[in-house]
Amino acid sequence: IDKEYKDDLLDIKAFSKENFPTLSNEKLIEYFNTFYEIYLSTIHPMVLGIYASDLQDLFEAELKSILSGKASQDELINYTALLLSATRLTTVQKEEQALFDLQEKFELAYLDFQNKTSENKIREYFIEFCEKPEIKEGLSHLTESFGWFHMEYIGEPRTIDEYKKQLWNRIEELRNNGLDWKTQQSPKDRLDDTVKKQKEFFAANASYPYIDFFQKIVFTMQEYQIVLDFSKADLIEGIYYARSLLEEIGMRVGLPSWIDVRFLSPDEIQKFMQKGTRVDSEYIKERKKHWACLLEDGKITAYYGDDAVAIMDKLIDRPDETAVKEFKGTTAYFGKIRGIACLVRGAGDKDKFKQGQIMVTHDTTTELTSIIKMASAIVADYGGLLSHTAIVAREFKIPCLVNTKIGTKLIKDGDEIEVDATAGMVRIIN
Repeated sequence: IDKEYKDDLLDIKAFSKENFPTLSNEKLIEYFNTFYEIYLSTIHPMVLGIYASDLQDLFEAELKSILSGKASQDELINYTALLLSATRLTTVQKEEQALFDLQEKFELAYLDFQNKTSENKIREYFIEFCEKPEIKEGLSHLTESFGWFHMEYIGEPRTIDEYKKQLWNRIEELRNNGLDWKTQQSPKDRLDDTVKKQKEFFAANASYPYIDFFQKIVFTMQEYQIVLDFSKADLIEGIYYARSLLEEIGMRVGLPSWIDVRFLSPDEIQKFMQKGTRVDSEYIKERKKHWACLLEDGKITAYYGDDAVAIMDKLIDRPDETAVKEFKGTTAYFGKIRGIACLVRGAGDKDKFKQGQIMVTHDTTTELTSIIKMASAIVADYGGLLSHTAIVAREFKIPCLVNTKIGTKLIKDGDEIEVDATAGMVRIIN
């Protein structure tokens, strides 16, 4: 599946080198339609991944049978987190490994530097370190291989300066917490430990009559995590290479940014380009605020601005915020945390999120990975055990509840809440 999308990416990369300003509107539409067909095709493995999530009940029933009903709820959650961890590095883990390798090189080099001087000039040395040819190459590799991964559907790729900042924050965080870098495990090491423990589990329960069947269930759910992760990465990389095409389309219809073009439907792009019509910027502003699509009587209708809000108010029941003080979710990773909530609806909320806060979100996406790493716990309205939120929470061992349905409706910025992911409960304290 991934190879098929990698081949499609080659097509997008090829036409992204075109000199778009010299092309006709008809040729731009042709290239856009090619891009959009590939874009839509990446939905298919994601849908298959959602179907794989339906194995969750079967997985839990078999796991309970294997453990003969003797396991506590904590043990069941621990085994679930262990067995549903993928056996190959995800895109997030690959990026984390590249950062880890750079950090390790810094720590070794700085140790040598300290032996030659008694002064503590770590910040100054870090700036010099980043100018070394080998490190410049490593930072360029990070940007080229993963920078686009953070742009999601309507964002900007991460730059070398942003990676430098992230690397420095990692170095500083270890020292602020009094941690020795030698004690830190790389993603590869953590993966090796996980795979080893998974094998030990199956060896210890080899006498269970349906162990082969259960192992196939586990393998399927693990693989679809990779399918979901890789196909999402291919999709975003395709958008990254298509930006110059979208920018030229934007120029011709009067929009200042390729991101603004993403708020037009494919039919609208074709119509505006064919007629040479320019788009009213207020039209896009309304869409950025509120946008709803309604399927009714076999017809899809799009609503924007106040009309979208009216549709939402008509169709979506809102809970009585004063009455509900606790609610349930599905445990993606265990643990119990009490702290301050911060609502994260998108990349625009990155700057307000502080280290150690509890992340409350509809559902996490790749562009929010940097926030996830800073969170003490996660509460998500949507998602299952194979969702991006659950996968990343398990990778970084962050207490996490998914499928709460109403978390973002009840919790406000600054609320003090308790996330008991082991019990599957969220409590609003103050």
